[in-house]
This record gives sequence, structure tokens and C-alpha cells, in this order.
Amino acid sequence: MLHVALANIKTYARRYIAVILAVAIGTAFLAATLAVNTSTRATLKNSLGDTYKNADLVAFQDWELAPDDPDFKYTELGLKQVQQIRELPQISTAYGTAFVSGELRTADDGYGVMLQPVSAEQNLGGMELLEGRAPLNSNEIILDDEHAQKMLVSVGDTVGLTGADSATRDVKVVGIQRTSTDPMLSGYALVGMQESAWEKSAGESAQFQNIVIDARDSVPAAQQALAAYLAEHRMIDVSVMTADEKVINDVAMLTDGTDQLTIVLLVFALVALVVTGLVVVNTFNVVIAQRTRELALLRTLGAKRQQIRSSVLIEALVIGVVASLLGVALAVALMAGLIQLVHVMVPSMSYATLALNTTGLVVPVVVGILMTVIAASLPARRAMKLAPLAALRPFDAASVKNRAGKLRIVFGILLTLAGGGLLAWGAIAGSLPIAFGGGLLSFPGILMLASLFVPASVFGIGKLVAGRSVAGKLAALNAVRNPGRTTATATALLIGVTLVSMIMVGGQTAKASLNNSIAGEYPVDLTVSLYERAVNEAKTQDLARELGSLDGIEETSTFLAGSVETKGGDNEGGFSLMGVDPQTFSKVVLDQNIVPEDGQIIRFNTGGEEQPKKLTVGGRELDVKVSSASLFQDLVTKDTLESLKTGDAADEYAGVLIKVAPDLSNSEITALVEQIADVANVESYMVSGGVVENAMFSQVIDVLLAIVSALLAVAVLIALIGVANTLSLSVLERTRENSLLRALGLKKKQLRAMLAQEAVLIGGVAALLGLVLGVVYGLLGAHATLSAIGEMSYEIPWLQLALVLVVSIVAALLASVTPGRRAAKLSPVQGLATE
Repeated sequence: MLHVALANIKTYARRYIAVILAVAIGTAFLAATLAVNTSTRATLKNSLGDTYKNADLVAFQDWELAPDDPDFKYTELGLKQVQQIRELPQISTAYGTAFVSGELRTADDGYGVMLQPVSAEQNLGGMELLEGRAPLNSNEIILDDEHAQKMLVSVGDTVGLTGADSATRDVKVVGIQRTSTDPMLSGYALVGMQESAWEKSAGESAQFQNIVIDARDSVPAAQQALAAYLAEHRMIDVSVMTADEKVINDVAMLTDGTDQLTIVLLVFALVALVVTGLVVVNTFNVVIAQRTRELALLRTLGAKRQQIRSSVLIEALVIGVVASLLGVALAVALMAGLIQLVHVMVPSMSYATLALNTTGLVVPVVVGILMTVIAASLPARRAMKLAPLAALRPFDAASVKNRAGKLRIVFGILLTLAGGGLLAWGAIAGSLPIAFGGGLLSFPGILMLASLFVPASVFGIGKLVAGRSVAGKLAALNAVRNPGRTTATATALLIGVTLVSMIMVGGQTAKASLNNSIAGEYPVDLTVSLYERAVNEAKTQDLARELGSLDGIEETSTFLAGSVETKGGDNEGGFSLMGVDPQTFSKVVLDQNIVPEDGQIIRFNTGGEEQPKKLTVGGRELDVKVSSASLFQDLVTKDTLESLKTGDAADEYAGVLIKVAPDLSNSEITALVEQIADVANVESYMVSGGVVENAMFSQVIDVLLAIVSALLAVAVLIALIGVANTLSLSVLERTRENSLLRALGLKKKQLRAMLAQEAVLIGGVAALLGLVLGVVYGLLGAHATLSAIGEMSYEIPWLQLALVLVVSIVAALLASVTPGRRAAKLSPVQGLATE
């Protein structure tokens, strides 16, 4: 039967194009997902594991190995242990990685830095020297290139350096090192010091996070030597891993032991594969139905049922192999292109790497082949149940008139009711797991009931919009002539549109709710904190005026922050106060109720605890007023703060409060924050406030929406291929009928219009039903997820949903072009002569 199967593929190749496209896209999605997983690990090795990515082994303190003994003394990894490891004959190099905070001062300003130990003989602490040389004594340092440019520091300059020991000394910059790609470090200025100088500067903090080791000859021999060393010194809470294993361990710690990105992508890949399966089943159903006469002829010539079935499955196998290999090749090309695009668009992410493994290439091919064969086996089994002389006819859809339909409908009703109840309960109770479980139950239930409402909806809407148009009336009738095929085609599109609209509605509601919640908590738009500068009121006022001249800033006000001692009930102890000028503060604050008066303190972040009416602060009794808003310090006037006995003057710092224009977009706010940081000569993290968090949350949600919508668009694309395939097969199936209509006076234009309206009806109704379901699921899901944060703000992105509907209809219309041209091109005489 192999020859028969190959001959059929050659004969009916045109009918299988949509199947090959659908399987290729679904397989490409799965292959790209697995490639993202391996590439992410390789990229994280280049970023998160920047200090040990080229090493053989990494030793580190593993808290999980420590015994459950309160008297256990944890291992301290210091320079002494590093030097002992270096003396092992199996070890080539070893260095410790650690970072302690310090301060670097130039002639113009001071900067917070992270101090790290480096050694010229020990791979420079995992860093790469770009210019100059490594530090050789305690009076020399190296600085990372990005921050050296910002500080206007170059090789040969002398700067002031204060370490954890609080001692300040002049040091010479002797080299420039590459800025770390580790996301935990890249935001800090890195200062490399000679190891013994770093140990002295770090003081009690001179403990290494990792000891990075290179083997002299054999890595296993080095591992054995390290194991013996650790056992000899009773370091039972220290683990040794390869660099790859350490990256995986670090990622697991950051993600609580799970690879969330891969899990999420696999979910979307599963959606795409399910939709692909529907297209495959639909296509083979129609193709086999059209060949029933041919298959019956083979039966009469002696072919057994099993041979016929094997022939069909061989066709599916060949198609699955070709499409799956094509999909994997497409995924690899796509990932390579994306990596190159990242390199071009974001030069700072040059460490992004494409990594492939055997599993990531083989699994998608196997899954694609199995999915195609399994999807084709059901139509093949149905075809074999027909008598040898059965006439060509389509199969029955699920309805209340057959046993399979009754069972499907019963199960669909049960799943829909049970899942809908759980979904409603989860939304009311604010429990996402319950609501999610309800969605997982109810949605398949609705899909099982699709054969009851999809054909009826298509026919009803088709009849409604047809009017007196002959083509429109014929389109409405033709769209439901085969309810099973129409339902399968519409269901594939309905799945994709439902998920897309659900994400859009949920994301928009989440954005609105979070924005309102943040706006209610933060009484000031932006706060610029000048932590690292000595307090100078005149300079702070000058900075406030300079910032006030920037576009997008409406008002500014200065503040002074310091620590004081308090007495009064449960509030004894020290805490921070912010002193403001009531006159200018009232212009920047969003809530006038928190403008302090002299002799008054506005308390924030009290956790709902009852506060005394009077509080002794810094030796003075103040009136207490409580606010539900959020500020880092409690508020008093500047005059009040000056009258109090404050703590250490070194803890005091000044800053500027800012009110921004209300009509700024998220991108404009982000740009404004960068501009403010440049003008104030501070790091961006020192500019904070409600609008920053608003912009951050909105950008995160917008990015997630864009990514998720793009992922789900794959499922929609596959479903639209199914619409085109259904029309193509329908045209082939109705060749004689269409030709008879032409012979009776139907024009080519009307025939094309009939097929176009058929496609629009199927695509439009599926999209419309998907939008309705998506809005319901999105609102209930958002309520279940976010109701705990406070009052909900429900928003439906009508414009975006309308765009989804329009795109679905236009795409369905385009899908009808080729089948319509093919049908209109055939002459009535040729069509009527077709068997």
C-alpha cells in the first residue's frame, strides 16, 4: 500500500498544502519554544554566570547541605580558603567572587560602587581587561568601562575610595574592565581591587560568594581533589558544580525551582498544536470522504480494511515528516534571526546566544509526526467502517440524532456547568487557582457543545445579512451544509480569538486596577533622592528650579530627610522624617490632606495600627495625623524638623519632589526619568514615585500583552489556514454543483462573492463568539487575580477587540480569494463532466 499512499499524495498534493502549513507552523512553535529554553540557559550563562562562565568548576556555600543544628558553624569562604585551593596540584587557577559596597569620589561628585577582588594571575576575577593593567597594590584599582565614561574617569586618574571599613584613601585607576553582563551587577559601578587590599577594605564582609576554579588537566580529577579538600576541612555545607550546573542552580533559585518561561511557552505551543490537530482532522475527514468511492473500489479488488487504513496513515506519516522537518528548520532560522536582531537593536545584549541541542530538534519532529498520524487515524477509522459500495457522503456531525453526539453533548453540558460554577466561585472568592481550574473545565465543555450553536449561528447571521442577494443566501446555506466541517473550522478560530481577547481584556483591566491602586497610594509623582551628597539647601533649590524648567514637569519642591528618636506608646525607637516646605509641597502633592502644619507629623505605613494623638519626636511633642498613602518617611515641615533633635548628620540627605504633567505617556515618563537623572547627576533608581511604578507596570503589561498576543496569533493563523482549506475542499467537493449554478445563470462574480461570504460567515461568527467568551473569561480572571489588591477598575479595550474582529474577517475574506478564482475559472461544461 506504500505505492498507493505515495500516488495519492502526488494526486491530491494540492489538498494537503494547508495541512503541511498548519503542521509546520505548529511544529515550528514547539521547536522555537525548546530553542528559547536552551538559548535562555546559554544566555544566562553569559550574563548571570558572567564571573564563572569560562570556568570548569564553582564552589559555593549550599544552605541545603547544612545540618538542622542551631550550633552548626557555617563555612566561611575567604581568601585563606582560596589560597589553599590554589595549592592543590590538580588546580590551575582559583579566585573568589564577592562584592561589597563603597564610594568613589571624583573632583566633581561622589558615586556608589561595588568593590570586587581581582588578581592578574587568577583570570582577573572572571572579568575582561579592556585597557591598562590589573592592580598590583592597595593604591591601584580598575573600573568598568560604562561607568568610567559616565564619571569621566580614565586610566591614570586619581580618585578617592571609601570601603566598608569607612576609611578613605586616594587610589590610581590603572585599568578599565568590561562592564559585567550579570543583571545583578550591571547597574552598579564595579571597582576591581588587588585581593589583599579588597580583604582589608571589606573588613567583616570579606567573604566570597563563589570560588571559581579551573582544572589543570582533568576536571574529574579536580573535582575529586576538591571533594577531598572539603572533607578534610569539614566543609559539609559547600557544593561544587560545573559552570553549566551552577547557572541552572542560580536560575532555579531565582524562579523558585521552576522554569516559568518555558512552561508558559509550552502552554502556547500546546494551544497551537491543538488548533493544528483540528485542521488536520478536518482536512482528512473531507479528503477521505471524497475518496470513499475510490477506497471502496480498492476493497472490491481485494484490499483489506487494515490495508486501506494503513495507506491513509502512511500518507499522514509522510506529510507529518515533511511538515515537521520544515517546521524545525523554520524555527531555527527564526531564532537565529531574532538573536541577530537583538545584537543589532540592543548592543548591550551581545551576550545573547542561540543554543540548540538534540532534544530540542528531535522532539518537535516526533510530536509533529505523531500529531499528524493520530489526527488522521480518526477519519481513517471512520472511513473503514463504510461498506465497499458506499456512496460519497460527508460524515454526521455531533448532534442529538447519533450516539456519539449525545455523549459529547452530555459531557459538554456537565463540563460547562461545573467549570462555570468554579470560575464564578473563584472570581467571587478572589482565588486564581479555583478560577483557573474552572476555566480549564468550562472551555473544553463549550467547545464540545460547539456543534449545537456554531452552525445555527452561522446560518442565522448569514440569513440576516444576506438580504435579497442570491450569493448571500447560497453562502448561508452552503456554510452549514456540512455542520461537522463548519464546526471544526470555526472551533479552531474560536479557540485562538477567545484566548487573544481574554488576554487583552484581562490585561487592560489589570492595568487600570493597578494604576488606580498606585495612584491612591503615592501622594507624589516623583521623588529625586540625593543620597550620596552632603546636604546643601541652596544647591538643592537650584536643582529644583533646573528640573522645573524641563518639559513635562509642572511643579517642584525640595525636602530634607533625617532620623529622630520617638517616644509614645508602641512607637518608641528611631525612624526617618521628611521635612518639607508646606507652601511649595502643596503644589506637588496629589492629596492636600497630607500637607503638614508646624508642630504636626503625618504618619504613613502604619499597617492599620491605632496611633496616639500625640507623639514625642526628637524631644518635642507633635500632633499625629495618619494617612493611608505611601511615603518612605513620615512628614513634618522643615521648620519642625529643624527644631527636633535629629540623629547622625551623616544620615541626612536632601531631595526634590516633582509633579509631572498628567497627559504624559509611559514612554515619555521613562524618558523624563532618564532626563531628570542626567540633570541631577544621579542613578535612575534614585528617581522614584507613583508615575514611575505606573509606567513600569503599564509597560510590563503592554509587553506581556504584545508577546502573548503574538504567540496566540500563531494559533489564529493556523485556524485561518483551516478556513482556506475548508473552502478549497468545499469547492472541489461541489464542482458539479457550482458548474450547474453557472449553467443556470450564476455569474463568475456572484460565485466568487458566494465563496467570499461563506468564508466571512465562518470566520466572522467564530471571531464574534470568541470575543464574547474572551471578554467573560478575561473579566472573571482579572477579578480572581486582582480583587485582593483593592477596588477593581474594569476596562474593556473595545477598539482592540474590534480590530481583532476586523482582522479575522479580512483574513477569512483573503482566504477565499484563491478558492474563488479556481471555482470561477472552471467552465460549466468541464465542471458538469467531472466525476
